[in-house]
Amino acid sequence: MRKIVKTGAAVLMLACMAENALAATAAGCAQPEDMTAVKTAAIQQRLMVAALSCHAVDAYNKFVTSYQKDLQSSDQALQNFFRRLNGKTGTADYHAFKTKLANAASMQSIGDITGYCASAQATFDTALSESKPNLKTFVSTQTTSVDDAFAPCQFRTAGVVKPTPPKAKPATSVIPAQGQGLATAK
Repeated sequence: MRKIVKTGAAVLMLACMAENALAATAAGCAQPEDMTAVKTAAIQQRLMVAALSCHAVDAYNKFVTSYQKDLQSSDQALQNFFRRLNGKTGTADYHAFKTKLANAASMQSIGDITGYCASAQATFDTALSESKPNLKTFVSTQTTSVDDAFAPCQFRTAGVVKPTPPKAKPATSVIPAQGQGLATAK
């Protein structure tokens, strides 16, 4: 009996996971790992523009080489995300998105080069500090222009249904009686 219950629970869990994956694909929503890839691309594009606009090529090269493996994995996850959103145009959508990020960063740098370069330098300093965080942790601490670009996926979880408590009887009202004491209404 116990084995049947465990098997049933495992099947239910797998069914919920499959349903969540299918719902994410159909809805065009972003899972947490998708948003990390989106934010990583935004940060990398912003720092790439800083390399050129702020004469920070050495800092950018150090950033890319320090996080090379994680940046490549993140970029692959970003491509997969766009392919999942639209199988036919996913690759083109991915390239368009990266171009849009670079163009937006370039426009920001043109609008306020001093502020842009100072912000980029602070980002380089954090990313390349002696206590260098891993890429995912670093990205999670950064604010980007794409933080709200995609709707997060809503996940259903299997759980115990809590019974609703029975409704309480309405309280009887107390009305003053004639004579002595109080009487309750029926």
